[in-house]
Amino acid sequence: MEDNTQKVLIVDDDPAILRLLSDAMADDHEHYGLLTASNGREALEILSRENVLLVVSDIKMPGISGLHLLAEIRAHHPGVKVILMTGQGTEDIRREVQKSNCLGYLEKPFKTAHLLQMVREQITAKDDGFAGTLKNIQLSDLIQMCCLSATSMAVSVVQGSQKGTIVIEDGEIVHAVCGDITGEEAFYEILLWESGSFETLSSVPVSEPTIKKSYQYLILEAAHKADMRDEAMLTEDEETGTENDMQKDSNDVVAVAKIHNIRVLIVDDSPMMCKILTNILTAEGDVTVVGTAQNGEEALKKMDDLKPDIITLDVNMPVMNGSTTLKHIMIKNPCPVIIISSIGSRSQKNIFDFLRLGAVDFINKPEKTEDMAVRHLKIVEKIRTVAGARISGFKRGKDPKVITKPPNSSKDLLSCEQLVVISSGAGGFNELVNTFHLLRHDTQVGIFALHDMPSEFVTPLSDYLNQRSTSTVLPVGKNASLFGGQCYIGTNNASLRLNAVQGDYNVSIENTIGAGSQTNNHFDGFLHSVCDSFSGPVQVVLLSGADVGDLEGLRGIKEKNGRIIAQPLHSCMVPGPLEKAFQAGLVDSEAGTKEIVEQILGGKE
Repeated sequence: MEDNTQKVLIVDDDPAILRLLSDAMADDHEHYGLLTASNGREALEILSRENVLLVVSDIKMPGISGLHLLAEIRAHHPGVKVILMTGQGTEDIRREVQKSNCLGYLEKPFKTAHLLQMVREQITAKDDGFAGTLKNIQLSDLIQMCCLSATSMAVSVVQGSQKGTIVIEDGEIVHAVCGDITGEEAFYEILLWESGSFETLSSVPVSEPTIKKSYQYLILEAAHKADMRDEAMLTEDEETGTENDMQKDSNDVVAVAKIHNIRVLIVDDSPMMCKILTNILTAEGDVTVVGTAQNGEEALKKMDDLKPDIITLDVNMPVMNGSTTLKHIMIKNPCPVIIISSIGSRSQKNIFDFLRLGAVDFINKPEKTEDMAVRHLKIVEKIRTVAGARISGFKRGKDPKVITKPPNSSKDLLSCEQLVVISSGAGGFNELVNTFHLLRHDTQVGIFALHDMPSEFVTPLSDYLNQRSTSTVLPVGKNASLFGGQCYIGTNNASLRLNAVQGDYNVSIENTIGAGSQTNNHFDGFLHSVCDSFSGPVQVVLLSGADVGDLEGLRGIKEKNGRIIAQPLHSCMVPGPLEKAFQAGLVDSEAGTKEIVEQILGGKE
């Protein structure tokens, strides 16, 4: 049977020091195994066959020094932590140790109690990461999720007697080791493993990166090498894959059709909020709350048994927070997730991260001060819409870099000669962000985006997009003037109108949703005002989950020779709303994000 006991390895060429430290650590034998080596070469041989968590090594040793040993460990055993010690500390040695970024540095003589405390902390530390088998999870998906999270960590993978480690720093793959192989070759070897187990580890320092290509290139190249490996079966696999894709799409449609009783798992640490949400959702009759969980760890345990159609997830929870929970769900058992949380200044960035990493939509928590009937209706509508989410269409997006740009002055403003209206909803967040990131400011095209979101979310979203676009992105305010090269963010939860005033244009907010109002009329009403007021070319872009109203507004755009561009249905997380526009023959072209921007800026026919 494989010995999985964590072990500590002490390395010193002085037998007296080895005996002293071994005796001091003897009392902790229940917590970890203890190994010793009298030189660096012996230590490396032990590391190749034992499950060592931590190495405590002298620096001054004949042959392989402690610093050389640390470099070998970084290259071939990156998950192993190292504490260095020496009785001949000099300023040069201290500088070398500081550059090595080891776990700890001790100068002899030191108190053994101090070393014991350091060792115990590492042995008992709980790593808030992932672990599982490659049977249930695609390793490429796990690596992509880790990179998109822009974190620093290592992924240890075991297949039989083989072990590999992939190191990620700030969202990029910088090192991989598999046996005697390092760098790209090791990465591709590990990615080809189809069975085994994995575990994510905390950040692992790498002295010299062995991989310098982007993670997107590496994952695509690994997939290409897998295809090459299976070349003899390629034709059969493609035929089977096509049939499977068709079956998957068919299953998605069937799954949506069958959801007449939507099963919801509520995850929130507040028993009162769980009760409120349960009452809201079950009042309509077509939704069943199959369970509640007070933290992410409890939710993950209940998922397999309850098999919910949708999960509502809070952001801040004890034990396992919403962010870690979402990552586990998206990697292990993808399921439509709606974030239900209060919009506070501290939670706004968290919500963007949730949407970027695969959550389908966001709803603000109901409050006693608002019209509860309206909030109830909105929450249930969201649940019904997201119930049609295609799991095969789930996307994870990397956060675009923040763009530094000079402030606009009035003389820089351009007249708006063309207008683009973007409608985005459930599952459309990543496409909306990527679209704005690619837009230019030096154009006479005015961009107006309506995203299905609470009104409190408009300003935070516009600020987020403004930081990631060369264009100026503004929230729609009362009588907001429309200029070329500027982008405006609004919500379908308000009645907006475009007005022509002495050759210029502005947008007015007439009212927000009240009791008895029909949300789909807002989109139609805004498009009708565009048809009545705007004299130049108009394009409408429909992204995943987009509000298309009763289609009357879109028909009006078509009658005015406007063009309608839609995200392809197969790439939408929530294709249902767009299907109506396709079925009515109103869509002129389908396009991905880059093609959409090209058509917006180039006015392609």
